[in-house]
Amino acid sequence: MELFETINTRKTIRKYKPDTIPMDDIEKIINAGRLAPSATNSQNWKFVVIKNKEIIEKMKNAVITEYDNLIKLCNDKEIANKINGYKNYSTFFTNAPILIAIVEIERHSFITEIMNKLSFPLEKIKHLRPDSSLLSMGAAIENMSLAAHALGYGSCWMVAPIIGSEEFSHLLTLNNNEHVISLLPIGIPLQSETLPPAKKSLQEVMRIIN
Repeated sequence: MELFETINTRKTIRKYKPDTIPMDDIEKIINAGRLAPSATNSQNWKFVVIKNKEIIEKMKNAVITEYDNLIKLCNDKEIANKINGYKNYSTFFTNAPILIAIVEIERHSFITEIMNKLSFPLEKIKHLRPDSSLLSMGAAIENMSLAAHALGYGSCWMVAPIIGSEEFSHLLTLNNNEHVISLLPIGIPLQSETLPPAKKSLQEVMRIIN
């Protein structure tokens, strides 16, 4: 698929056929993530490919448990109902034949450390120093999403399940300096006739300063 066609036609997919994905295609998708730009070329990522349905089910249960704990702390019934709906919306990754956990390896920003030593307020640091490590992960995820689409698969960039990240670390036997920051389920779309969601026009998002 030509690059701009891939970008223009990619869409979020939440329902997948059970068909298995060839390992060769999985490696192409992961390799697209590996080639993404990263802050100071740190490449502080790992991509854990999960096929084991028992592990995936345990990850789902971890997500449900954490949302249930959140609901127990909530005294507002309306908000609790919304959280419950969000919980149900956070576990569809179990439907995909392949689940990729994007793992961030902890790294330190030299400039951020200097600002800390100079007693810059935390909010000031956040304003001046966007999380370059997290931005790197986003670049890798976008590469993998586009690669998956170009190969005929659907994917969904998921952050909501990360509420269960502590248990994820245990299930995936991660090191102490590693943590899951996103899940990327991948599979053949169950339905292909739906259109991508409406996007803002170019005029709405682009500003030119001459």
